[in-house]
Amino acid sequence: MPSVERSPRQLAEFLYLLTRQELKARYKGRLLGYVWALAHTFALAFVYWIAFKIIMGLDVVNYSVYLVAGMFPWVWLATGVTSATRSFVVNAPLIKEMGIAHAILPLSNVMQEFAHFVFALPAIIAWVWLAGGYVPSLSWLWQIPLMLALQAAFVYPIALGCALANAYVRDIDYLLGIGFPLAFFATPMVYPLSIVPDPLHHWFELNPLHALMQSWRSLFMESTLDPAQLAYVAGWAIALGAVAWALHRKLAPRIGEVV
Repeated sequence: MPSVERSPRQLAEFLYLLTRQELKARYKGRLLGYVWALAHTFALAFVYWIAFKIIMGLDVVNYSVYLVAGMFPWVWLATGVTSATRSFVVNAPLIKEMGIAHAILPLSNVMQEFAHFVFALPAIIAWVWLAGGYVPSLSWLWQIPLMLALQAAFVYPIALGCALANAYVRDIDYLLGIGFPLAFFATPMVYPLSIVPDPLHHWFELNPLHALMQSWRSLFMESTLDPAQLAYVAGWAIALGAVAWALHRKLAPRIGEVV
């Protein structure tokens, strides 16, 4: 069934309902649900801290803050894209019976992780302050919203493209299970770029994920943002958006038939 034309208000309401439903399930139990939602990422950061700082002796100042400042944005990206990749298949009845706008489904997954990251911000800021001594800055009042918007604009085209591809080739979901761990260590996430051999520096710096995650770290640890890195990520977001939209126009009309 082709998607039914709906007003921007109807689309916004539907997006809100989808996002709220998922968040209610995630935070069921109120405080305990919130704590468990944060625990996984902090536990993962703790594991890397033990492995790289304690066992391997990696010399990075405030390494725990370095990890936490990057891990939460990464989880938003990886979890948002991974869950969005399955959105057309999982919500096949909504597409076939209701004819909803296809692009709203992966967007809801991205916004769910967006909201989860926003809810996690108090814990991130507390860790940055108490563990690293980085006092919250007034500049965060505009820097954090800017980074939130930039990451959302970067993540959504990837999520939409993967969802479209997975509707036709179900292996995409499994490929992401391999691709994200590779990208995690190629970004880099758990070690600084300074320890990468000089001949490889340029290739790491071409990775837009490095610029995105480094921007979050610069924000929390230095209260600064590099305009060149922001522009680089924004350029990638625009390019990815153009590709995702072209794929959507070509593939979306038959989504209801293939899911």
